[in-house]
Amino acid sequence: MNLNDYLDAMDVFDCEEYANTDQFYAAFARFLKERNHISQPEKIKRLFIRREKVQSTAIGKGAAAPHIFSDEFSRFFICVARIRKGMDFQAPDGKPVFLVFLIMSDDRDVGLHLKSLAHIARMVDNTDIVEATRTVANAKEIYRVLIQKDELIRP
Repeated sequence: MNLNDYLDAMDVFDCEEYANTDQFYAAFARFLKERNHISQPEKIKRLFIRREKVQSTAIGKGAAAPHIFSDEFSRFFICVARIRKGMDFQAPDGKPVFLVFLIMSDDRDVGLHLKSLAHIARMVDNTDIVEATRTVANAKEIYRVLIQKDELIRP
């Protein structure tokens, strides 16, 4: 998998902090609408919140990877959010989440969802991606770091 194929530089959401995941997903859904990825932000917010209530999407080491399916999406894509002050996602390691990989598609891309989850987990486990994205100034630099770290783990 090549992250660059599914993540656009304009799809990096850089934010300060939120009190809880519900507020985070509401803000992220507005971000998607502003980017013209969706027309119904309330629907997408509810899908992310419902997914989070089933089980935390945190994968540990300061990262989370929520993933949803919706007919709102015409293709598979990934957005990334940096939460500067971190946030409680009820991670298995108890650490706050600073980097969120948001995976979205319609129902036709189940296999790609699974591949992307595995790829993201490998990137988090085998690189310093969370720390590296915490130290840069803006969304453009976050994107640069993401692509750089992605290249390190590809065969």
